Amino acid sequence: MIVKRSGRNQIALPKKLVQAAGLGDEDIYFDVQYASGCFILKPLQFEEKIPRESLERFKRKALAHEPQDRRFPTMDELIASLDRPVSGRHGSRTRR
Repeated sequence: MIVKRSGRNQIALPKKLVQAAGLGDEDIYFDVQYASGCFILKPLQFEEKIPRESLERFKRKALAHEPQDRRFPTMDELIASLDRPVSGRHGSRTRR
C-alpha cells in the first residue's frame, strides 16, 4: 500500500491496515522505530496511575460539604480568617 508523507512529516494509516491490525479508536499512541529500512509502529497503552474508581471516590469526598466546614462569601474573608490566631493544645499561634 502506498501512503504519502506530508510536509509536516505526517502519514495517514490506511483504514484496511488499521482494521487488519485490530486497532481501535483508543489506540492513538505508538512506539516508532526504524530498523533494516523499515518503520515499525507498536501500539502503546497507558495505565492510569490512580484507578478511575479511586479518583471518583476521592473527588466525591473532597467536594462533599461537612457540617463543620466554614463557607466564605468572598476570598478576602477567607484570607482574613487564615490570618487570625488559632488556639490549640500548643497555645496560641497563627496559621500561615
